Amino acid sequence: MAMNLKIFETKELADIFVADLLRKQIHNNPASILALDVNEDLSQAYEKFVGEVKNHPADLSEVQIFSVGRGGLDVFKNLDIPSSQLNSGGTADDLDDKGKKKVNVALLNLNSNKKIGFNNDNDELFKAKELFIFASGADKSEVVRNLYDANLTGNSSLSEIKNHRMVTVVMDKSAAGDLDQDIVEYYTYKFA
Repeated sequence: MAMNLKIFETKELADIFVADLLRKQIHNNPASILALDVNEDLSQAYEKFVGEVKNHPADLSEVQIFSVGRGGLDVFKNLDIPSSQLNSGGTADDLDDKGKKKVNVALLNLNSNKKIGFNNDNDELFKAKELFIFASGADKSEVVRNLYDANLTGNSSLSEIKNHRMVTVVMDKSAAGDLDQDIVEYYTYKFA
């Protein structure tokens, strides 16, 4: 139950990190079930992911992608994922209705109003084997601080995120603006 932070100098570097982690997930487990927030803040990360997969081909015949939110999964249509495995309904019921095993990776955008995930039930998302939370921009700095300070015994979405056994919060320096400077310095990710 440790919340890991990855802070990047720019949003572009955070996008590259997210794209790479999704590519590695599919390479390591070609039958991955991914629940991906289709929020505009993540659109560049998904475009970079598509480019990564084209440069490093992977078996996508068993990958399942579920959209979180009402946006489309059009960017993923550029990959060789069967259309029956691109689930764009955008609701918790869509994830439940498929009767699938546990979600391997849930990638969710943290909004400035503390909203995350589906509008209704996030249980399946919060049960994912790995949970990645994405935040970019100065308008997210207060909610990032709220997440960092969230009470482990609370029943809010932020408390549930913080209690997840394998959660990583990926953000740019602007989103980390309200965190203490020593925290920012410690968790700022440096490429080798």
